[in-house]
Amino acid sequence: MVTHDSTAALSFQVQQEFHETPLGAGVAEEVLDEQMREFSRAYWGDREEWEPLRRMFAGMQTANAQQLASGGAIYQAMGIFPLGGTADGSEPPERVSRCTLLVSVRELDNPDPAVSVAGITEALSRTNDGGETQLVSLPVGPAVLNIAGSRAVWNLADGEQERFLIRIELWLPFPTENRLLLFCLSTSDVEDLFMYQAVLADIADTITFGDTEHAETDAEAEPGLKSDFG
Repeated sequence: MVTHDSTAALSFQVQQEFHETPLGAGVAEEVLDEQMREFSRAYWGDREEWEPLRRMFAGMQTANAQQLASGGAIYQAMGIFPLGGTADGSEPPERVSRCTLLVSVRELDNPDPAVSVAGITEALSRTNDGGETQLVSLPVGPAVLNIAGSRAVWNLADGEQERFLIRIELWLPFPTENRLLLFCLSTSDVEDLFMYQAVLADIADTITFGDTEHAETDAEAEPGLKSDFG
């Protein structure tokens, strides 16, 4: 797994299948443009005839990154997970599953993490997205897991085309600060929901804050929390 240190007070690890998208935080605009061009080349390859596509992709990603960063995003990545085949590569994967991962930090009036997650759970359970919300216990403290789906329909000349999207969210209050850490993993490969739950659970177990001793004590003392994403 690859460690991501966003600040001195926060770090986490992601699987090697994730490919980070530059967000441009703290760098000049021309530096972000170059980072995005390199990312586009890595994503699409170096074929000369694909240069217009790489430019369009880089421009779209730059605009999206700037918007996300202004909203508190600290990490964005595309996940590409080969499924099937053999570990030594003698048999190719049967298919490839894709997802996106977005991590952001938000301000939160956080008198106590246990109180905060109770409020978040109540608020999420009142939404109309038909999702499932539950409390979970992580090594750094209590959190909220929310799983929801959505459906998009396009009216095309040959009839309707629909697509489903699954979103797995992890809401985690900082142990000793008025801030909230939010992980959002999204995929249209809905049949891989359980795999992506496990992927996010593994990431969640690696989260560390600057002061984790207090959080671990709270997690052990809080009754009724699940110890995993199951």
